[in-house]
Order: sequence, then structure tokens, then C-alpha cells
Amino acid sequence: MAAPQVAKLVALQHNCARGGQVLEAVLETAVRRGADLVLIQEPRGAKEKDSTRSHPSFNFIRGEESALAKCWMAVNRASKCQVTELKTLAAGTANHVQVVEVTPPRGEAIIIANIYDRHEGSENNRPA
Repeated sequence: MAAPQVAKLVALQHNCARGGQVLEAVLETAVRRGADLVLIQEPRGAKEKDSTRSHPSFNFIRGEESALAKCWMAVNRASKCQVTELKTLAAGTANHVQVVEVTPPRGEAIIIANIYDRHEGSENNRPA
């Protein structure tokens, strides 16, 4: 009797420390590793526009354009997974939370949350 096939999902997560070349390097690593989904925190600097960041292998889920993005998700264009953004679960979070439902081929749907949990100015409130 053959073993049942297990659905596969490859996801990476990275804080890009406000974008730039770090974001590009993370996405290139994701391509090499065959990632279906990349969860990104701090994807861009305050002066960058969302449209200045792109990658030929990924579609981005960027959140509200009017608020500074603290989270993005990048979905590999070659992925066989179906990804659906669940905007109502992240409503009112000022782009600090993203939620998606991901269904791998021949697999069951799972919900993934991308959460940026560092409050502005909190680095000054940490113990030394």
C-alpha cells in the first residue's frame, strides 16, 4: 500500500529592518528555497512608496496604502498553493497584522497570520 501524499507548504519569515536590499535578498533566498509564501515585517522605509518594491517571482499582499506597512506577504507566482487574504480579520490593525488562508495542492486549508508586534518607541523601554 502506498503512503498517502502529504500537502507541502514552504514559508519563510523575516524582519527586513525597513526594506532596501534586505528585502531583495530575502526574496532571492525564497526563490532558491522554493518558498510558496514569505512573511515580511518592516518591508520598507517611511519615505519609500509601496510601488517601489517588486520582484518578478512574487505577488505582494501589502495592506492599506494609506498606512505605513509593517507587514507584507509575498506569494510565489509559481506556487501551486491558493492564497486568500482575510482582510476582515486584520481590520483596524494599521497594517500591523495580515491574515491569509492557504490551501496547498491536495491539502487542507490553514490560516497564517503575519504580525508585527513591536510598538513604536518600545526599543527605549527594554531593560539594558
